[in-house]
Order: sequence, then structure tokens, then C-alpha cells
Amino acid sequence: MTGEGYREILGLMSLEWDSIEDFISKYDHRVDRDNAARRMALWNTFNTIGSLYREGMLDLKTIYTSSEDIIYIVWNKFKPIIEYYRGTDYSDNAYEDFEYLAKQLERAEYVSLRYISQK
Repeated sequence: MTGEGYREILGLMSLEWDSIEDFISKYDHRVDRDNAARRMALWNTFNTIGSLYREGMLDLKTIYTSSEDIIYIVWNKFKPIIEYYRGTDYSDNAYEDFEYLAKQLERAEYVSLRYISQK
């Protein structure tokens, strides 16, 4: 990942909200298109990596080596938001490969225990 990619992730990970409604009022695509575009680009990237993993084109060790805990951390931060949008703006299976990948990384014990205990 490039330095710019890490800056994007750090920016998204610094977002704060108290509830789904608070998130929507601050960061929804109807309120902040730039943030939504950055967020969706990251989610789509991780969803694509998850799809490639499901298809057998990538293995977990390679994915983890290149991303460490980032995929898992980003999934868990935005999971409630993605689940909300699945019921409103997105299809029911939106970002399912991103979700699958995060779960597989956890199941394979690639994710640092400190992040699992924070869930």
C-alpha cells in the first residue's frame, strides 16, 4: 500500500460518531460526497481482495502480510454503517466479500488479539 493509501485509511479511521444517525448527519454521501467517495473506494478495494480470496487467487497469508490488521480493523469500525446501508441504500449482500475476508482473517488467527478483544 502506498503512503497515500495509508493517509486515506488514517483519515477514515479518525472519523467519530455516536450513533448511526450521527454518522448519517456527518458523513452520509448526501452530506459529504468526498468522504463517501474515499470510504467507498476503500471498502470496494477490500471487497475486491475478499472476492479474489474466495476465488482462490489470493491466500490469507499474502493478504495479511500486505495489510496486517487493517482490513479487520476497518471492517469492524464500519460494520454497523455497512449493515445500516444494506437495509437502505445498498443491496443486502453489499461488501459481503469484505466481511467474509475480515472474518477469515480473524478465524485464521492472523489478527492481533488486542483488536479481537476490543470488539
